Amino acid sequence: MDELIGLAGLFILAIIAGAICGFIALTQLKSLRQQVVQLTAKVNSLLQQQEQLAPLASKQAPPQTQPQVSTPASVSAQVKTAVISGNEVAVTKTAKTNTFPKKPSVLNILFNKLRAGFEENWMTWIGAIALAFGGIFLAKYSLEAGLLSPVMRLSLGALFGLGLIAAAGYLHYKRIIFEGFNNYIPAALASGGFITCFALALLAYSNYAMLSSTVAFVLLAIIALSASVMAIKFGPLLAVLGIIGAYSVPIWVSSNSVNLFSLFMYVGFVSLFAAIVAHQVQRIWLWYLLWAGHVFWYLAGFVLLESSTIWLLGVYAVASIIGLIAIPRLGVRFALIEFRPHSLKRLINVLPDHPLMLVFTVPFILMMLLHRFDMQFQIFSLITLVLMLFLVLKNSRWDLWQAVCLVIAFIVLVSTQQTFDYDDALFIFKQEYGLGLVLGFALTAYGLYFGRKFPKRLAFHITGAFSLFLMIATLYALIPNSALSTAYPLWAVILLVGSAVLIKSAQHSASLYQRFTYWIAANANITLAITMLLNDSGLTIALAIQVLLISLLIKRHSIPIPHWPIKALVAALLLRLTFSPWTPSYEALTIFGLHWSIVVYPLCTVLFYVAARCFNTSKMQLWLEGAALHCLALFITTETSYQLVGHYPQFDSLSFYEQVLLVCNWLGLGCVYLYRARIAGSLAKLYRFGGFALAGLAGVFALKTLVDENPLLSAIDIGAAPIFNWLLLLWLVPAGLTLWLARLLKTINSKTINTKIIAIVLAIAGAFTFLAINSLIRQYWQGAYIYLSKGVGNAELYSYSIIWLVLGASTVIVGHLKNQLLIQKVGLGLLAAVILKVFLIDMANLTGLLKAVSFIGLGLSLVGLSWLFQKLRSRANLA
Repeated sequence: MDELIGLAGLFILAIIAGAICGFIALTQLKSLRQQVVQLTAKVNSLLQQQEQLAPLASKQAPPQTQPQVSTPASVSAQVKTAVISGNEVAVTKTAKTNTFPKKPSVLNILFNKLRAGFEENWMTWIGAIALAFGGIFLAKYSLEAGLLSPVMRLSLGALFGLGLIAAAGYLHYKRIIFEGFNNYIPAALASGGFITCFALALLAYSNYAMLSSTVAFVLLAIIALSASVMAIKFGPLLAVLGIIGAYSVPIWVSSNSVNLFSLFMYVGFVSLFAAIVAHQVQRIWLWYLLWAGHVFWYLAGFVLLESSTIWLLGVYAVASIIGLIAIPRLGVRFALIEFRPHSLKRLINVLPDHPLMLVFTVPFILMMLLHRFDMQFQIFSLITLVLMLFLVLKNSRWDLWQAVCLVIAFIVLVSTQQTFDYDDALFIFKQEYGLGLVLGFALTAYGLYFGRKFPKRLAFHITGAFSLFLMIATLYALIPNSALSTAYPLWAVILLVGSAVLIKSAQHSASLYQRFTYWIAANANITLAITMLLNDSGLTIALAIQVLLISLLIKRHSIPIPHWPIKALVAALLLRLTFSPWTPSYEALTIFGLHWSIVVYPLCTVLFYVAARCFNTSKMQLWLEGAALHCLALFITTETSYQLVGHYPQFDSLSFYEQVLLVCNWLGLGCVYLYRARIAGSLAKLYRFGGFALAGLAGVFALKTLVDENPLLSAIDIGAAPIFNWLLLLWLVPAGLTLWLARLLKTINSKTINTKIIAIVLAIAGAFTFLAINSLIRQYWQGAYIYLSKGVGNAELYSYSIIWLVLGASTVIVGHLKNQLLIQKVGLGLLAAVILKVFLIDMANLTGLLKAVSFIGLGLSLVGLSWLFQKLRSRANLA
């Protein structure tokens, strides 16, 4: 039954494939016929034009001694000439408008080739599949029928598979070609034979247990590799079968104990064999199969990793880099193939060299970090480093590998075990400290020497300039603070001497980029030496000084370098400065007896501002000015809180005074961010998000203060001094910041920011102003506590009217002077409210002469204001 189902499935598959191929062929044939008809019509028209022009040419031409005979070649040449002359104008016009078609991708080319091959030879390959299924069904039948012994069944199946392979060899040897299919029929027969033999070998091993694991492994490998060998004669598709089968043999044949050495030896042999086949067959996708199988078993080795097999992974990785990258590019003798400098784009776009190198180095490095303090990982990492530095000398397209070498050196230092006595003054020359110095000196010498030999290859200069800095900076991060005093003198001398060498090299460099690289590295060494002398905040100051020095160098030498490295450094500094107040190591940090934020923030502000002056009319100037503004806002935000309560805000237990400061600081910082967004370019959205978030948080705390801890409702000490008390920060400063926020919102071109939102913000600013003025008046009369239950005296009551009358009149005058109708309406509204208050509240309890005098004074004031408004209006009309 299974055989009938299989045959029926193959029959249906053949019918469907034949219908598809027939439809495609019919469509292509129809289009070709149309093209032939069009070309025939054009050729006939050109021939008619030639016949019409022939008599005219014969009259004007001189007599010929010998008649010319029209041959097919001459007619073809004349037709071509007529086509060129007749369509010259058309070609000229269309040449300007036509563009080159886009180059198809590798996948499209591969798919088109496979489709074309299937369209031409679909019947052959369906036959191959049928043969393969036939061999498999034969093996299954021999298992289920029980007519023959297992040995006979497997023997007959093997004879069938070997017969197919022999027939394929015979057809290829005799050059027998059926209907133009060339060697596809032999390849199809051979594929069916090898699949049959592979299946029977697996059956003998897994079902009948007739073969041991070693014999089955060898037999399956021989079958797969034999298929790869015959692919050299029969074509690439048979190579696919052989390569996949060879790499999959360890999966089919497994034992209880895995011998990683034997596995890697086998995979290496298969990869070598597959590389030879891929080179002979000349198909790039065969290399993809080789790389995939080789890398798969390399990654599988990490799953089977033991402490005694680490060296196997190291040997495998080094051998893979040599065998799959170096030898295919350089040859067996590692010949020099390229030494010219290349652009960064060309250095990045090196395929498949870079991906393969990363596949073999990154897992090994990551495993070294997980299994720290293992000498085997470190030894093979250093071997890989030396190998890559050697290969860079043979091919300049691999210059970026030097960056990977620096990363390897860094991770080797980090993963080294620290087990020694720091009381020994010679510890700085032992273990990772001695290794770090050796690596720093070696890499620096390597980069400087070959940088002088190949002056236009910038990667050598970068390696020589920054290797020593990287190694000593890593050691500085690893060493305990108690032992730094012993190591600092030596490291400082090395850094300063290295800076001198780099400065000397910069003076003899011909390229601006070389000089810039050496100057930056020299400044970095000096900065690190200063940093080791200072504490945590010293590093921040040193990096800010580095930004200034880089800016001065760019201005002095007019070096047209991209700004993104400076922007990245500034961004890292701003991030560090922003989160430093909440870092535990900064809590009690002092500089020259002062709290660190008093020194660091103003100094960084000045350094960023001076650096911005080096970039005239440049986006970098705006960036650095924004950084200086951010530092200034951080200084105001952090230092005010620290000076008030002795620590930075703890958000789970904020006092009234801390909330007041946070409202002012966050609202101010949010406005700074929104202002910075106007000149931030591509980071404008990020700054707007930060600005809105800070303004929103400030609004939440302001509402919380107004409801829960309002000095008008609760007994809260706001200070006894008039004006300069907590009411200034509680409501008056937020009022001014909210007005600034409204002005900033008007400059934002966004659909979400409309006039209604701006009106709401202005209303909030007005509410803050109203509360601030009234509370300041009440504080003048009531003192430190202004809660309303204390009552209101007559003097305080009249002072509200007088002050608001003056403010309302001033507002109307300002509105007239600026010709702003809204401001005038606000002033008139204030005056109306004051008049209403005077009549309803202030004069309600007055009698006799006092009441008359009050009304007379109010009337005279209103008349005087009216006269003043009319005079201002008349001047405005004349103007």
